[in-house]
Amino acid sequence: MKKIVSIVIGLVLMLTLVSCQNEKKAVENDVKETMGALQKGNFSVLKIDKQTEDVFKAFEGAYKKMSYKINNTTEKNKDKILVNITMKYPDLSETAGMFKDRISKEVQSLIGKSDEEFNKQSMVILKEVVNEKLNDSNLKYFEETFDITYIKQGDSWEVEENNPQFIKAVSFNFPI
Repeated sequence: MKKIVSIVIGLVLMLTLVSCQNEKKAVENDVKETMGALQKGNFSVLKIDKQTEDVFKAFEGAYKKMSYKINNTTEKNKDKILVNITMKYPDLSETAGMFKDRISKEVQSLIGKSDEEFNKQSMVILKEVVNEKLNDSNLKYFEETFDITYIKQGDSWEVEENNPQFIKAVSFNFPI
């Protein structure tokens, strides 16, 4: 009887460990799929609205220059998993000033345009200045290591919204 109880307890512990491993693996896979979609410019697979997708497209060249490495994944509790990641990404902090200067020069041609036309032209200009900066021989890169926090929401895992280091990395230090 003791042997059967020991086997059952062992199986329960193994299943618990496998369950934890599966949850961690699912979160890791989400990070890999999201980062892969960004790097490939496959923004349509991300859960984002059209306006956000347009902004991502403006930074498409930067996403292709971004790299990452998952260092480890830790389950803090049944509803929280941390993915420790090192990301290397281009520094586009100066691009905001470049964008502002270009918009200022284009303001006359944008007067009287619909909001949709204005936004479309703004995205064209943003993409141009981003690509200009990416082609700059003095382009600098940041490399940072930080945690991405995932929170369990029902049956799925969601990235915690308040994650300034991750937001800074995927927006390339562009002032938001």
